[in-house]
Formats: sequence, C-alpha cells, structure tokens
Amino acid sequence: MYRHAFLSIAVMVLSAGAQTINLQGTVSNSSGMPVSNAVVSLVAQKMKDTTDSDGKYSFVSTSVINPSFTLPQSNNITLKNNALHFTLNAQSPLKVEIFDLKGNLLLQEVNRNADAGMYQFDISKISRTAKVMVIKAAIGSSEVSFRYTALNGGQYTLTPVNSTSSGSEGNYLTAMAAAADTISVTASGYKTKSVAISSLVNAEQNITLDTSMSGKEFPTANPAAAGPFEVAADKNVGPLAGTANDPVYGKQMRFNVYRPKNLKTSGYKHPILIWANGYRDNPEPNGACKIDRNQNWCGQYLPILQHLASHGFVVVASLSTATADGNPLPTIAGMDWIIKQNEDPSSPYYHCLDTTNIGQYGHSYGGRSTCMSASDPRYKALMTICGTAELKGVHTPMLFFCGGKDDVAKCDGIRNTFLSVKDQPAMFINELGSDHGSWVYQKADGVSLSAAAAWFRVHLMNDTANRKYFFGPNCTFCKDSRVKVEQNSLMTE
Repeated sequence: MYRHAFLSIAVMVLSAGAQTINLQGTVSNSSGMPVSNAVVSLVAQKMKDTTDSDGKYSFVSTSVINPSFTLPQSNNITLKNNALHFTLNAQSPLKVEIFDLKGNLLLQEVNRNADAGMYQFDISKISRTAKVMVIKAAIGSSEVSFRYTALNGGQYTLTPVNSTSSGSEGNYLTAMAAAADTISVTASGYKTKSVAISSLVNAEQNITLDTSMSGKEFPTANPAAAGPFEVAADKNVGPLAGTANDPVYGKQMRFNVYRPKNLKTSGYKHPILIWANGYRDNPEPNGACKIDRNQNWCGQYLPILQHLASHGFVVVASLSTATADGNPLPTIAGMDWIIKQNEDPSSPYYHCLDTTNIGQYGHSYGGRSTCMSASDPRYKALMTICGTAELKGVHTPMLFFCGGKDDVAKCDGIRNTFLSVKDQPAMFINELGSDHGSWVYQKADGVSLSAAAAWFRVHLMNDTANRKYFFGPNCTFCKDSRVKVEQNSLMTE
C-alpha cells in the first residue's frame, strides 16, 4: 500500500553535449583495496566495462549518444506520472527537499522513522507554481538529486545533478552542475553504487563501494544460555600491537579471535566485539600466562569470550597483558585489522562481518582501555567490567558492571563514571556477591555473562526482545535480587 506522506519533485534536464568519451578510474572498497570483476556501466551511453585485478576500468569512444535522462533507480526511488515512489525494505528516515534554481529552499518534508513499505510523493501541485525545480530525495544516507522541468500536458524532463557545494538549510544548493551521464557499479558482496558525472572527457572517476550487509536477520535468543553457534578460535593472528614492554611477555603481542565455527556458511553478517584484558591477564592460558595453584590468575576470560561468540559475535581479543598501554591501543589496532580482513578476499573473515556494528568490552585495566577509546566513531555500544577511566566523547549506549565485594576496583568509582554519562543510554549494575574476578566463573546465567550477551544483542543485532533486561522501571535486572542497578534518564522507557 502506498503512503501519501510527502510531496513531490521537480528538475530541469540537459543532455550530454560531448562528442567523445574518455573516462577511466579505479573501483575500491572502504579499506582502499581494489575491487576486481566489478561491472561498471556508463548508463546513458549504454557502455560497460569490467574492472581488472587493480580495480581499473575505462570508457573510450568517439560515438556519443545524446540521451533523454530518466531517474536513476539505485536508491529504491523511482519517478512515474509526476510522482516519486520510495520503496523501504526496513525502517529508515525519508526526506524530500525542493529548491528553486537559485538554491532557495521551497519545501522540506521529513519522516525520521518511516516504516518499511512503499511511499508516494506527488509533485504535480508544486510544478504548477514552479516550472523548474531542483530536488533532493533521500532514504537514510542514500541520496539522489535532480532537475525537473514541467512541460505542457503533464509531461516533464529531468536529469541527475551534482551538488558542488552545500551549506545551511535555506540555501542548501549553492551550485548545481548538469550531469552528462551516470556511472553505475555492481560487484559481488558490495552495495550497488551510482554516481552522476558532469563530463565524459578526460575525467578520472574513482569510486568507493560499501560492503553489502544483506545477511539474514538474527533471531532473538536467550542471553542467559549458550547461543546457537558452535565456537571456534583463531589463535595468535593479526598484527603485533600494544606496548613493547608487556608486563608478562616483554614484547608486543597479537590476537585471538573467538567466532562462530560456521562463519563462512552461516548466512549472517556477524557483529564485531573487541575485548580488552585486565592487567597481566590474557583471554586464556598462554605460555607464561597461566592459572595454577600458586595463585596465578592469568588467562581466565574464556567463559565470557566463548559465550559471546556462541551468540554470533566475532570477538577480537588482544593477547597484550596491558591493554590500556600502547599507541595505538592494542584494541584499536585489532579493530583496524579485523575491518580490513572483511574486505580481503584471501581472509577467512572476508564478507562475513558486519563492520557497521562494533562494540568493545573489557575487565579491570581493560575497562580503563574501553573508556580511553570510547570516542572512536566506529563503536556502537560499550561495556566495562570492574574498571573505568575518565570518559570523553561517549556517543554510544554504555553498560557499567561492578562487584559489590570488589576491593580492587570499588563500585563507588565505577558508579561515578556511570553518572557522568548523561546524553547516551547508560546503566550501572552492582552484582552484590561478586568480587574483582569471580563474576567470570558464574556460567551463562550469571549476571555478567548474560548481561553482556543481552546488551550487545540489543545494540549490535537489533534484538529488541532483550531490551526488557535493561529498559524501563520494571526491567529484568531491575527486579533481580543478585544486583542493585541504576539507570540514567534515557533508560527508563
């Protein structure tokens, strides 16, 4: 069913005037690596090329078609019978802006949370008062721009346009250039991308593709039980990172990756979690790092790492025993590396990861490390366990856990850091009977493991059924006798 919520559009058209074609460029991914075997189309000229091993393509011709343009359809936006049609496969913001040719904003219509479905925007009434208009139409961050000229008898002509500058609303398009054609690029594992170009001659058109996140939707799962995935581990992989004066190993260390065993065949795009160890600790026993009867407690985190991996997360765990030291921090080096792996065809993680949904969590000194990197824009959710540091630039939901019997990182200090988070959802959980390390041995239904799984499922997998554990005055943990909780004002609904 169509939803008549906005209004429509208008724009003028110019046809290509060049008599020769000489275009070339490189297609690469978001990590800067070339994309081979991508199909590159010069749409109006009806030309195609396939990128080589270096991602390069070219178009050369002395025969030029002067076309009548139609609306590019790469953004699920079409124009028919003087109406824009938007097709939404999931909830997303919608926006339509209409300008005169001087860049003055004539009309803006916005729906910030449009549900999945089809929407129609009738432009015929607007075109009665302004025969030539510039229109910007967007679904989420994907945007197209057009000139539209209304003709007699309900007819119209249109062409894509390039915005050469932008400013504040009210004078948004300060200059518009007529498009000579549109380059469209398709490649396996990537989102199709279309780019309007203003010249067919002597132009270098380099295009960056975004990874397609078209994996299956994760079903809800019980965070207090092991998840549905069998777990595998890739050990001592990735770059050397962290301090060269590691307190246990005396050198920089690499990473372990805990992940679903069927990563390649699961059909999902798996969110990423970055783990930060406590001081002089490791994900599991590893050489000089061991757990023994002599009160050595190095290598104790397997329960929480495997639990999160069983729920479908790819957990990148530094082997550094000082995760709050180093430049860059080992956690940041690990995140940089795993994101690049997702775009490397030779990697076992190639196109298996959801690099748009990344979280970090850490214990003790690793909680400090988590706070130190909280401003990194790639994070979508954070959790600290028995350790914090001063926060700057927090832009994600954040969960704080402490042990009521912890005499190393006392709950009062953890709570003070929690209280500093006011403009993002935040929750403080005090497990009354836990100390600095016993939380990790309480199995899947223990507070720390179940809280971590629920928190990251909500924020990285959109598992809305698990919101009940944290949100609202009657949340699951709010009523759990094992804990004392506090929610900031953004968690109460």
